[in-house]
Amino acid sequence: MDGLVCPLEVSVSSGSIQVARGQTAVLPCTFTTNAALTNLNVIWMVIPLSNANQPQQVILYQGGQIFGGAPQFYGRVGFAVTMPTTSASIFINNTQLSDTGTYQCLVNNLPDRGIRNIGVIGLTVLVPPSVPLCRIQGSLDVGSDITLTCSSEEGIPRPTYLWEKLDNVPRLPPTATQDQVQGTVTLRNISTVSSGLYQCVASNAIGTSTCLLDLQVIAPHPRSIGLIAGAVATGAVVLVVCIVLVAVALFYWKNKHKEEEEEEIPNEIREDDLPPKCSSAAKTFHADASSSENDTLTSSNTYNSRYWNDPKANHATDSFTRFSNSNDAHQPPFSRSGSTSARPVYANGGHPSPAPPKTLVVTASTAPSPQEVIRSNGSVSRKPRLPHTRSYAVSQATLERIGAVPVMVPAQSRAGSLV
Repeated sequence: MDGLVCPLEVSVSSGSIQVARGQTAVLPCTFTTNAALTNLNVIWMVIPLSNANQPQQVILYQGGQIFGGAPQFYGRVGFAVTMPTTSASIFINNTQLSDTGTYQCLVNNLPDRGIRNIGVIGLTVLVPPSVPLCRIQGSLDVGSDITLTCSSEEGIPRPTYLWEKLDNVPRLPPTATQDQVQGTVTLRNISTVSSGLYQCVASNAIGTSTCLLDLQVIAPHPRSIGLIAGAVATGAVVLVVCIVLVAVALFYWKNKHKEEEEEEIPNEIREDDLPPKCSSAAKTFHADASSSENDTLTSSNTYNSRYWNDPKANHATDSFTRFSNSNDAHQPPFSRSGSTSARPVYANGGHPSPAPPKTLVVTASTAPSPQEVIRSNGSVSRKPRLPHTRSYAVSQATLERIGAVPVMVPAQSRAGSLV
């Protein structure tokens, strides 16, 4: 219909285009209009993938002239057909990785006004995998675990990796573990059979790239095996010797400790207090109870070093040699050489005499026959006589000569402990 304004409409044949790096990319854009193209205005913009916040102008057609855009497109961008025309398609030569992004085609043609005057198309520049770098991680000794790695610095889309052994079927040992995304393969418990030529293939949508790796497993030298075996044997011998030494030391220590305990058991008899002094009456009772009717020798104390050194402990203030009858002669103590020597003893507390020799006081009880008494009625009765008690001092040398044996007799103190 004449005199009516028709709307302007822009369309694109494809929503996205993929092109290999270095090749030419054509971005299609067409529009429809009923107005003359004298006032045609076409602008191409790009939103880079690397920097979406900074849109850039690619090319501009206005007033019958073509204007360039961002410096990175200079000399590489142009309209696919001669302008003006209803085809606003452009081409980009020698595409680069930085050309990847979202492109917009904006068309104005007065007096037509478009409701849909913008077309959007995506461009992806593909990069084939670069030559991968193959490496070995781990020791090459027999029995070790190693990892073969493979990686490419470039590749869009991201490449996948495939390892294979060129001189073996199957391509990899059954125990091998492969990660095609990371580009690794793990070989466990390697042996000389694992040696050979390995290849890694990196591939994506537009290309492939390979690298080779020569794996040589190091076999142990016979001398090394001998050294290892010798070291192990030496270590075992040293360990056994150490164990034996420790066992002997423990056995010796336990026996020594046991002997010390056995020696310490008798020594547990200790003297906490001096025994109570006995009165003369108690001594007489002890002598009478332990003696026989005839003359019997009774030791007033045991053969103990304390009583040898201090005879006074058992006889109070009496002299070393005491007799019950005043008419009896004084008996000097026997000495080791057999000779006698009289040592003065002062009972009145005079000057102290020299230290007496070690002696033992022995008492002798004599029971005389009873005295006959004639009663008034003519009967005869016997009157018992008091027993005579004599004390003798026997030296240590004399006791040793006759074979006396010293005996320690434990007694019990008032506190209940042994002395």
